[in-house]
Amino acid sequence: MQIIQEEKLLGRFRYLLDNVAEPTDLVLSWDNVSAGQRKGCLAVAATDKEGLLTILSGLLTAYGIGIHSAEILPVVDERQPSQAKILDLLDLNWQDKEFTKKDLENFTDDLKHYNAKLVKDGIEPVRDEISELVAARFAAQTAAQEQMLPVEIEIDNDSVETDTLLHIQSRDTPGFLFAFSNALSLLAINVVRATIHTDGNLVQDIFHVRDMHGRKIIDQDKLFELRFVCALIKQFAYLLPHSSNPGQAIRQFRDFTLQFLPTENRASELSSIHSVETLQMLAEVMGVSRFLWEDFLRMQHENLFPLVQDRSEIEHDFDKQTLQKLLNERLKTETSLDKRVGLLNQVKDREMFRIDLRHITRLSNDTQFAEELSDLADVIVDATADLCHTQLDSRFGHPLVEERPCPWAILAAGKFGGREMGFASDLELLFVYGGAGHTSGPKTVDNSAYFENFVRTFLKTLQTRKEGIFEIDLRLRPFGDKGTLACSLKAFQNYFSPDGQAEPFERMAMVKLRAIAGDEQLCREALNARDRFVYSGEPFDVGNLLHLRQRMVSELTDKHRINVKYSPGMLVDIEFYLQALQIKHGAEDLAVRKTNSMEALNELLEAGVIDTEQAESLSRAYRCFRRTIDALRAVRGNAKDLVLPDQTTPDFKYLARRLDFEDAQSLSNEINWCRNYCDDLLEKL
Repeated sequence: MQIIQEEKLLGRFRYLLDNVAEPTDLVLSWDNVSAGQRKGCLAVAATDKEGLLTILSGLLTAYGIGIHSAEILPVVDERQPSQAKILDLLDLNWQDKEFTKKDLENFTDDLKHYNAKLVKDGIEPVRDEISELVAARFAAQTAAQEQMLPVEIEIDNDSVETDTLLHIQSRDTPGFLFAFSNALSLLAINVVRATIHTDGNLVQDIFHVRDMHGRKIIDQDKLFELRFVCALIKQFAYLLPHSSNPGQAIRQFRDFTLQFLPTENRASELSSIHSVETLQMLAEVMGVSRFLWEDFLRMQHENLFPLVQDRSEIEHDFDKQTLQKLLNERLKTETSLDKRVGLLNQVKDREMFRIDLRHITRLSNDTQFAEELSDLADVIVDATADLCHTQLDSRFGHPLVEERPCPWAILAAGKFGGREMGFASDLELLFVYGGAGHTSGPKTVDNSAYFENFVRTFLKTLQTRKEGIFEIDLRLRPFGDKGTLACSLKAFQNYFSPDGQAEPFERMAMVKLRAIAGDEQLCREALNARDRFVYSGEPFDVGNLLHLRQRMVSELTDKHRINVKYSPGMLVDIEFYLQALQIKHGAEDLAVRKTNSMEALNELLEAGVIDTEQAESLSRAYRCFRRTIDALRAVRGNAKDLVLPDQTTPDFKYLARRLDFEDAQSLSNEINWCRNYCDDLLEKL
């Protein structure tokens, strides 16, 4: 009966198939469509090729067209037996509106265009373009709040001699056929025939599939992978509206599938991933951050997967003491120095991922995120220093000053010093030691050589996987790149003094100096030297600041593009403005000597240096710029690329979505307001 039915269909649409001869040929026919209707029929004939189903299903999703029922039939032309053809017959419904003649024309043109592009360029570039079109559709949907979709999957290897049959029954999910055809391509599986039928909200799909050699699938591992993909892709497509960038999430889901399938203990992990919270989290991470997702896939999948398996793993914020205890307990499990260094970096990476994940999934706000990253960095720097001393003391003994232990200190500056860290933040550090002397042996060296070795060992011990992310920056040390990696307290005091050799810009930078690790007394002495230098009461050199700011603009920005940090009126202007006010008033008012910008703003307001309206406007602009920078770094994984995407591009739209703006124009308006407010800040000093 089925064969007779198929023969009737092929006979009815033979006129379409007869017009298909070359790979680029694609003909289609619309039927039962008329003005004022929201349903119709579509017949498509083309040469059979990998990716055609992806294109057709993707365009249907992008146009808001649902599939009520469908038959996808392979055709062998006796006149051209080597050229397989395909006939797709679809009963469709427009989900949002009545169709128009223009809609049909546009869809037809797009389908033909992408079929030709598929022949010319292959599936990969076409898939990316179609993914962006599908993503726009997902982005317009409301995120699902229901629990997991029930999905029934039956794999039948008995009914058809040549094919493996997949019977899938579930609630209808927009975009499933597109996501499903994408996922099957990862498994090197082809859909050779399909029947789709929708009854209300329930869809029943039957797919005839074969491997890339045209054989049915009998390998048990392959069958497991097939069942896993069928279940997971259904849920994932359903939850894609949770993602800030669904197109990126679709692409990164493919990477996840490739990485996940070969892992051990797949059965247990498969069951754990069947929760709405886990999949929502995956969709959010995939759609927000490229570099964070790469961490998940390529760095420590076996350690990081539990964080997305169990949401309770990321619901708790750990204070510094808890992090310190957690790290110490891990380090105690190993006695080998090399293994302890490995554990240190493992804990760092895992906790950084957890903190990032908390922020991406909105379990922590901007302030909490910065504090959690800063606490982690404090703990890691302290532990790294201990491991470095252990390594060096076995070679050189302890550094001594007048036969007493030589104190040492590590101080932080920049965002780390201000406890304002974000995605891809680096660690600006200064290393100071007590003074001249020598080590106790076995190999005796001067203290200067010991601490130079100490810093070099520190740089090797604290490993960074990507430029800018927890990368050590030592440029604020006395004499910058020309100076020693560590300096004595006396050298520090001489350089950072009213009569020292420090540049005017270093006076501003030192506002954020904060003690991290080492001898408490030495830390106090270093910070006292900082206070005498920064808050000396000497007039602030506004002219030098304006000159420095102009150099930044000319050397670090493109006048045709907006750099959120360095362009005129952006973040640096706020930071410089606040630091200049702190320097001006900090000599008499100790309360304004804060390393954190927003805490300094509050103290300047309390002191009457700025009024309430100014404080609110500065806070609004600062938060806008910081959140935008974090969002850009989260997506790009690059601490230096802070240029806004063009406001007409999808990237800007996804940026607005990530930042919770209603649309791209709203984000643009907010950035323009903040920039206009801050444009002349420094001239008011």
